[in-house]
Amino acid sequence: MTFTQTDQTGPTGRTTETRSGRESFISTSTAPHWFDGVVTGSGVVGAIVWGAPHEHVVSLSHERFFVPANSIMPPPDTGARIEDIRRELLSANPSAAAALVADSVAEAAMDDLIWTDPLGPTSELRIECATVEPHTYRRSVDFATGEVHIRWMDDAGATELRVSARRGDSNVTVRYRSDSPGPVTAHLGMPRNREALRGESPDYADDVECRAWEESPTTASLELRATHPESGRIVSATTRIQAPLASQVRIHDGDIIARIDTLAGEWAQVDITVDVNDGAAHSSSDPHAHDALQRASTLSLASLVPADITTEELLGRAPDDTDHALALIELAYAAGRYNIISSTGELPATLQGVWQGTWSPPWSADYTLNGNVQNGSIASLVSTGTPELIRSVTRLVVPRLEDFRTNARRVFGVEGALLPSRMSSHGLANHFSADYPLQFWTGCGGWILRMLADAVLATGDRELVDDSTWHLVEEVLRFYQEVGSQVPLAPAYSPENTPLGAPTPISVDPTMDIAILRDLARSATVLAEARGVPTPELPTVAARYRVEDGRLAEWSSPGQPDDVAHRHVSQLYGLWYEPDDAFDDPQLRSAAAKLIHDKIAWRAENPGPPPGNMEMAFGLTQLGLAAATLGDSDALQQCIEWLTQLHFTTAMTTTHDAGRMFNVDASGGLPAVIASALVQSTRQTIHLLPALPGPWTNGSVTGLTTRTGLRVDELSWDEHGMTVALSGDPASRWVRREGVTVQLPRPASLRSGSDPATRFRLAEADSHTLNFRWVEETTPSRS
Repeated sequence: MTFTQTDQTGPTGRTTETRSGRESFISTSTAPHWFDGVVTGSGVVGAIVWGAPHEHVVSLSHERFFVPANSIMPPPDTGARIEDIRRELLSANPSAAAALVADSVAEAAMDDLIWTDPLGPTSELRIECATVEPHTYRRSVDFATGEVHIRWMDDAGATELRVSARRGDSNVTVRYRSDSPGPVTAHLGMPRNREALRGESPDYADDVECRAWEESPTTASLELRATHPESGRIVSATTRIQAPLASQVRIHDGDIIARIDTLAGEWAQVDITVDVNDGAAHSSSDPHAHDALQRASTLSLASLVPADITTEELLGRAPDDTDHALALIELAYAAGRYNIISSTGELPATLQGVWQGTWSPPWSADYTLNGNVQNGSIASLVSTGTPELIRSVTRLVVPRLEDFRTNARRVFGVEGALLPSRMSSHGLANHFSADYPLQFWTGCGGWILRMLADAVLATGDRELVDDSTWHLVEEVLRFYQEVGSQVPLAPAYSPENTPLGAPTPISVDPTMDIAILRDLARSATVLAEARGVPTPELPTVAARYRVEDGRLAEWSSPGQPDDVAHRHVSQLYGLWYEPDDAFDDPQLRSAAAKLIHDKIAWRAENPGPPPGNMEMAFGLTQLGLAAATLGDSDALQQCIEWLTQLHFTTAMTTTHDAGRMFNVDASGGLPAVIASALVQSTRQTIHLLPALPGPWTNGSVTGLTTRTGLRVDELSWDEHGMTVALSGDPASRWVRREGVTVQLPRPASLRSGSDPATRFRLAEADSHTLNFRWVEETTPSRS
């Protein structure tokens, strides 16, 4: 039987209204450091607002300002020795294999670590005003408008600062108003901060030259310029400030000084434009309005906690009170999506989104593609209602195809495209060391194709696979046709981990690589179908997964013991998207579940930043996504609570480690994990509430996508039942041509009349509203 129901009653039978999620937050903390600030961004430019009433700082950055400071040498030619390296690994002699690699590295004179070019700050605006100790201080961000609002009260009255960046533009608007008239001084200059949040991060301040010039009595520009030491390529960032007409602008000690006379109660506005010239042709960013992207998906868990609670109070109460924990999840869902949307423009969000406040950023604030990007900054783009933003990823990788071909030839001696583990201003796999042989990780290309395929399935948009994107797809597949046909896979690398007791991380048959190769056949089929061409032939990859000590092993070849005390859980890849059918095996599912529980137990032993075990937020995303697929709501709930309570700050930005190191991984990862608890899908199935945590007894979500081309316009549930509204564009019908079945977590009947069941076949239509009432399972239900 097929069902399409259109009544508008909710789970209880009462008429329902869509419950919106949280739309803003309030914090009463000042921000002594840039990484404590509140953020706004247009996708192209970013602004972090920090400081205190006597001086607020707006740290400015641009998505294209990667300082050209590091080598663009190609990776060493291990391809010339690849068969010898492989032979040694398969002979259980990893030390000899590592020595061969070291010889190639020495021949290329690449013994020293080569960093990716860092995302640099473009300028900072320091706003000084006369004030006494304030009675109150409040900062907030409106997620829909992207406006930062800071307000404080002192004996002279109220003072306000508002900062915003219009989506897709390179402009930032700063507005100031005070009850007390008088001059305000604004200094625009080269950022001063050289503090390294991570000890080994290089300082790039000396790689940049700064100059400033006046253009008119109220206009001036500041330029930061860097020249690449090898190629001579110049990258410059120019910040232009337009002060109000009644102002005076001058240059002093290399800074632009604007003296702004303000009138009581009237706004004074400063307009700032940040442009970058990196010598490359740029396409425009997406045309969608920020508020439409933000409102594409909302979450309510009926927490009943008022919207005006401060983040300080919310974060303080959440660990000990269920209602406040739910409210924090609601807020973090909205804030995480805001952070990612605001920092996704022509390019995807980096490790730090589009924000920078130091010349010594951790890991260059680059695109780390062995987990941070896919499980972090782009993890929720498709699933939470913004699949169109996946184009930012193709705009990042497609122009670097020649670099990827160079990687494939030099590292493995094969044709095709090998995407690197790390990149920013180029795509060469030249960032590696003996302890982190990142050049041998082959999973990036297949992982990116999976995420592109998911965007195609969510929308039915064939134009996502345009000529240049398909060319990249073909080259990625060509690489896998050669490398993936080798059994076992060697040399290989499981991201940032080493078999316990092994002399080198270079290894054989990482579970993640096998899972990506197996998944590649499905992704390639989708992309080829969207393109209207036959699916390229790919090697058949057996599910040669291994269980060790009752856990899913990180390496499928024996003799490579796991180290459970590690932040990555890459072997769970087969459970993050469309589940690998190998996990239909109860023993393998049990092994994956034990791995999840053991990793959670290890983190719980010391849930603080290093030397504690709560390092790298996206490791929790990896655990949470897999737990959701297994229906393990308890493990999923733990991951969500740790992400929200330990990795979100009072400014509703996020950190790499528990409470430490500005980073957007949790901003993108958390919404993805929440979405997977509420909706999972294949091309033929939509599974509703597959892993609902126990405390989430009543709630609603909007805008989640599925792999059927149908969007979950709204899903609401309570103790009586569940209502779901689905819709899809007619252009996406090709995605679901084999039909769609809705799967429920427990038996239910349709209010319009049906036998109790857990599976309902949808009629061939582009919209459906289904109202289910839970029923007691006293007799076997229809499946």
